[in-house]
Amino acid sequence: MPAPSDHPWFRAHPVSHENIVWHWEQATSDEIAQGMRWYADAHHVATAIGNDDAHLGAGMLAIYSPQQGWIGNVLNAARVLRERKGIGGPGSGMFATTGQKRAADRLLKGERYEDILNGPKIRDFAHLIEFGGDQDSDDPHVVIDRHALSVAHGRALTSEEYDSAPVNGFRRKDGSISRRQYDHVVSLYRRAADLISTRTGERISAHQVQAVTWLVRQRLNQEAEQRRGPNRLDKGRNQARANSERAWNEFRTVFLPDLATCPGTGYQSAA
Repeated sequence: MPAPSDHPWFRAHPVSHENIVWHWEQATSDEIAQGMRWYADAHHVATAIGNDDAHLGAGMLAIYSPQQGWIGNVLNAARVLRERKGIGGPGSGMFATTGQKRAADRLLKGERYEDILNGPKIRDFAHLIEFGGDQDSDDPHVVIDRHALSVAHGRALTSEEYDSAPVNGFRRKDGSISRRQYDHVVSLYRRAADLISTRTGERISAHQVQAVTWLVRQRLNQEAEQRRGPNRLDKGRNQARANSERAWNEFRTVFLPDLATCPGTGYQSAA
């Protein structure tokens, strides 16, 4: 059987642990501190919006994460959990699909997210948020989204490049999840984590390396955008992020006044 790295996409877009280590080396002290605790902080958010049920909160955050910025993701999940009904599809006033609405309703009715979520990325996202990191250090999870794959590739991937990457996985008939190519990238983060741990003398997990370098990659993306000048799409995204930040801050002030910490994204505040 060919190695995952022999896949045509990886041949055209090489990935390496060296690129991940390079991104770590660009991190500021604040980015390292924030990234090291990112999933622990996200766990507190999930627990708060899930009314002390981290599994429920993490699952809802994962359901509403695709094609959504982090703050918008938190706001959507928090709204659904407060209203106790899924939201999405035409006329919902929310950037979410009918499929996400159905998944949210299943979760609210008591199904576990492991039986609802099909892709390795959102399953790992839910797991890391539920437990604030890996439940078992011998079974590491890493969220390989576009930014994480860009880190491994060494430059920002376009949406089209990422969409064609063989990392989506699928649920097999026996219920297992296909993730061979996905885990190829995860293995690079594990190797980078081992190297960084040796250099720093501190045990650093693969998901912490992913979180730190994710923050770095988004900052570098924003800096590149500022140098070239934002285009129409950039402006639209920035406005959407600003709107989400304002709406989330208003929601949190009213309904979650005791929630003081919400992990960020590496972008400067848009609101």
